[in-house]
Amino acid sequence: MRIAVFGTGEVGSAVATRLKELGHDVVLGSRHPGQPQDGIAVVSHADTAAHGDWLVNAMHGEDAMESFGKLDLKGKLLVDIGNWRNAIDSPIEETLGESLQRALPGTSVIKAMNFVSAQLMGHPEKLDGKHTSFVAGNDAADREQVTALLHDFGWQDIVDLGDLTACRAMESLAPMWIRLNAKFGHVWFNFALLRKPG
Repeated sequence: MRIAVFGTGEVGSAVATRLKELGHDVVLGSRHPGQPQDGIAVVSHADTAAHGDWLVNAMHGEDAMESFGKLDLKGKLLVDIGNWRNAIDSPIEETLGESLQRALPGTSVIKAMNFVSAQLMGHPEKLDGKHTSFVAGNDAADREQVTALLHDFGWQDIVDLGDLTACRAMESLAPMWIRLNAKFGHVWFNFALLRKPG
């Protein structure tokens, strides 16, 4: 599949590398395109949008909202793994996932993996135990497709939370992640959802 990842930082690079490992045709999108990164082309945002049938937002929400409004993303599926930069120390008044969907009515936005470290996103097996990933989006079939991709990444416990109003819960986990990271001094942790079978 042709998948384009917006954002060349730690998160975007980790996801793009994993997608490439799985055999997908991947590019990285940057406001400053240049030399390939780990063998993956780094191209302009416009070329990134044109390349991908699926897109991944690995940018801060403020940057995504500014950039995506200038691009033609109609008919594409956008996996949003970002968070607002200011959500770390301010209340979330409007979620990024819902904001992106309103700004991009012709694009299917699916929220996923916004509260797990870059080191675990594509390789959850690096943390012992079965830990949990959530997905949300307004299109049930697209949620199923993204769930299948997360299974390819190695995730075993994926909980479909329904439509994008679930972002209000999912994005609130990002400040908790920051707090736990400060507490533990490392990135090797995640949440595990324990529930009664059935």
